[in-house]
Amino acid sequence: MKIIAIVSPKGGAGKSTLTANLAVAMVQREMRVLVIDMDPQNAQRLHLGLDASETAGLVREGVHHEAVFDSPFGVAFIPFGAASDDEIEEFRAALAEDPSWLRECIAGLHGEWDVLLIDTPPGANAYVEQSLAAAHRALVVVQPDAASYLTLPSMVQMIEHYAEPRAAFEGYHYLLNQMPQRSKLAHEVRAMLLADASDKMIPLAIHKDAAVAHALANEQPLLEYQPGSMASLDFQYLADWLLETLEA
Repeated sequence: MKIIAIVSPKGGAGKSTLTANLAVAMVQREMRVLVIDMDPQNAQRLHLGLDASETAGLVREGVHHEAVFDSPFGVAFIPFGAASDDEIEEFRAALAEDPSWLRECIAGLHGEWDVLLIDTPPGANAYVEQSLAAAHRALVVVQPDAASYLTLPSMVQMIEHYAEPRAAFEGYHYLLNQMPQRSKLAHEVRAMLLADASDKMIPLAIHKDAAVAHALANEQPLLEYQPGSMASLDFQYLADWLLETLEA
């Protein structure tokens, strides 16, 4: 089972939307996919069709087979779960005490899935540390703006500290998300990333697409809600690229 951590140095990059749609695209390619939501915002339940009244999740139940939900879209997932601020802080402190908790839990899943995607909160925190310490690959989601570009070094430092020392870690790549068709700044940021790290850039960008918000309002992944939209096609290209490189 290949484990991919979806990370970003700042909020609003669209990690949760990307994670859900990438998972659906991989399922459409006959892969067995599990998503683990390590973000206290608990957003994957909205993207993957979990009943709004459901409170279960890894914050209370942990990561094991009994905690897995089956979505209507073919993706298996473990939500973060609904929790109070005190419960979340207690969980965060426990993660900081045991840096290998997530990796050891995943090892107990016995390889039932082909790909595991981990959705994480933005920035430097114990959830990201745990995810990077378990991952084979990291996908760094970047908005095409100056703030995202300037905060990238902090995420690279985390990857270098928590992921790269492990022999099982295969590397990381940048992915531009919410790329507008017409924006001088966005294209300047893309050019700077290419100049700085062309070997780390995924050779596509996810376009900014109004259909994304409509899909979330209908509690569906975009690939189910509007499969022919611009961003839907981008998610499919991303799945193809990732699966090809994972096999290499």
